Amino acid sequence: MKKILALLTIFFALGANAQDEIKLPSLHTEGRWLVDKHGNQVVLHGVMDTPNMWFNGQRWGWYWTDGTSYDDNGAKKCLKYFEKIFKGLEEAKCDVFRLHMDPAWTNDGSITATGFTKKVKDDKTVTIDPNGQEVDGEANISQFSETLYRHWLPTLYLELAKKAMKHGMYVVVRPPGVCPGSIKVGDYYQAYLTKVWDIFSSQDFVKEHAGQISIELANEPVSLKNAKGQDDAKAMHDFFQPIVDKIRANGFTGIIWVPGTTWQQNYRGYAEYPIEGENIGYAVHDYCGWYGCSDDNPDPQNKIKNFHESVPVIDFAPVIITEVDWSPVNPDAKGHYNESGAWVQPNFGTWATGSTSKWGKAYKTMLDYFGNISMTLSGTGCLIDEDKLLSTGKVYPAFDGNEEACGKACMDWYAEYYDVNRPHDDNEEETGEFYTINSLEAEKESFDLKIGDNTMLSLKLLYADGHTKDISGVADYEIDDPTVVKVKNGYLCGLKSGETVVNASYDVQGKTWKKSFSIKVTGVSLSDFTALSSLSEITSKPFAIVNKENQKMFYGSDNQNLGFSPAIEVINNKKINGYMFKAEPVSGRSGCYLLRLMTLSGSAYSIWGSPGYLNSQPATGGCCFILGLKEQNGQDIKDGAVWEIKYEEGNGFTLKNVGTGKYLNDNNAAKYSSPAYMDFLKAGGTTGINAVERTVVDNDAVYTLQGRKVATRDQWNSLPRGIYIVGGKKIIK
Repeated sequence: MKKILALLTIFFALGANAQDEIKLPSLHTEGRWLVDKHGNQVVLHGVMDTPNMWFNGQRWGWYWTDGTSYDDNGAKKCLKYFEKIFKGLEEAKCDVFRLHMDPAWTNDGSITATGFTKKVKDDKTVTIDPNGQEVDGEANISQFSETLYRHWLPTLYLELAKKAMKHGMYVVVRPPGVCPGSIKVGDYYQAYLTKVWDIFSSQDFVKEHAGQISIELANEPVSLKNAKGQDDAKAMHDFFQPIVDKIRANGFTGIIWVPGTTWQQNYRGYAEYPIEGENIGYAVHDYCGWYGCSDDNPDPQNKIKNFHESVPVIDFAPVIITEVDWSPVNPDAKGHYNESGAWVQPNFGTWATGSTSKWGKAYKTMLDYFGNISMTLSGTGCLIDEDKLLSTGKVYPAFDGNEEACGKACMDWYAEYYDVNRPHDDNEEETGEFYTINSLEAEKESFDLKIGDNTMLSLKLLYADGHTKDISGVADYEIDDPTVVKVKNGYLCGLKSGETVVNASYDVQGKTWKKSFSIKVTGVSLSDFTALSSLSEITSKPFAIVNKENQKMFYGSDNQNLGFSPAIEVINNKKINGYMFKAEPVSGRSGCYLLRLMTLSGSAYSIWGSPGYLNSQPATGGCCFILGLKEQNGQDIKDGAVWEIKYEEGNGFTLKNVGTGKYLNDNNAAKYSSPAYMDFLKAGGTTGINAVERTVVDNDAVYTLQGRKVATRDQWNSLPRGIYIVGGKKIIK
């Protein structure tokens, strides 16, 4: 039987390009994993690309040299080119291809969509979208033609998908273009995406290949607000859920990859408001410098922590990183500014600058740690040398095989991953050692938790051939005392002091596998922090916050307007209403603290967003108020100062120094929309850089988004293009 399975695997891997009728195994989601029809867990690795003469290096045509256009003749040349590319990608062990339905084919210069206008700015004509913002390039969909899209969808885009699948690659399809800077629920861009995916998901070929073709709903949303134009934890759900519903109504049952905001690096709102339905995953982007990790700070554990905080959906759904690349510093090249206006050092031709031995090592450690992250590099040219492939028919890593660049690294990684977590044929017989379960294993069978701790159970089936299957997130759990602990997405969460037993079970192949865990939960103790000398002062004013000693411990009393009603709890024989605050020291900034909410259940939430910047200073982890020294752009508060949080219906919350009567901000209170603040209380917040209306800054100074002072206002004209913070607000130059 082993030989038969081996032959089937070889036939699948090598014969697909010669046998058009051979269909890739079907994939769906199960908990936080991609799985095949047999429940085997799958992780995919590949590249993205776009059928565009410019981005394809003019290798299949160019207007000014051979007269190639985006017409039927151009499509033939494009398809012929990608056939060669796909052969190379197959040899490079790619099993997923992200296809951009490039707008070069769908734009009609003779039309302008309703709601778009033109104006002259600096002697140039610019386009203004229905949301009132300037749009250009692929973010400008004013010339999108439904007629052209309906023509090129079956004749070009799906033909490319067929060719990719013929060469053993699953296909992730993204819509034409990129998101404009700001979108909101109910706007024209939501309507545009709905139309694109309505047409796409109505195609018979797409529905027939729902197990092989998946949909990435949008590319790089930056700012996404609710229908009122407010920051709102539910905004991402409310924007994308109706599009998902339309796709499902058309009969497409395959995987839908949902993007986050901030160029696909913020998914916090989905922790509380996930996209509903079956076969949902999340599409993420990752570049050097994101998630607190770079060549200068390549700590793998820090990257894992920050990625998990920004992308909490990793706990309950599969994730695919659809853009990532890196190459080391190249002094002979030119640098550029990235999406957020940060300077990127010159490299060998990637969007991000980094080294495999530093940032890349941390990145791969993160992939292996979570286990359920698929990926596509940002372009074919980030993996293989396209020109050598076309001239020799052989595959070589990009960037001349530079060991510190993503091409060589990922060719090695893809070869290493290729036979791990691979899908099996839909009709494969479930016999032999691969399908024989020997035992159900747990990393540990007893847990000592604090209230609020979240710890993964790590429950795995061990098969006869040695491979394992993580079932932590899909097993059934029964808890003797559910008031002590709960299980969510395979994580244990301590609820209150006590002891109990958790009984796990999993049904497979007609047999039930079981495992029991003993759990002990201990409560939050004030001895873990700096205790107050007296608790009486917190009862005199709602939301009084007292700054004490080095640890900076804060307490608050209950208020129904918070959106939850915590019961009176007893800690160390003292009753406390509501919640308490802890200010954590900010690394490298003496006297500055990060204010965190600690609920009485022990859960810790950052106040407003992560990662974030306030007072033009960066902070690792979540951030709202940094309390510290004036000369470090923090707020100068002394031990014993009392701060009052006040809730105003429609305006959110303010923080005021009771003694001086002054608000935390220089001229007014930092006001947050009520839904957004509710999100921080419930799920940890959303991106916070747009939330603060006023901050304590040097109003004559110009800062980068990283908090580095680079100029004064009178030096503005000398600065390069980018995004800066001036007077506490983001300004784009």
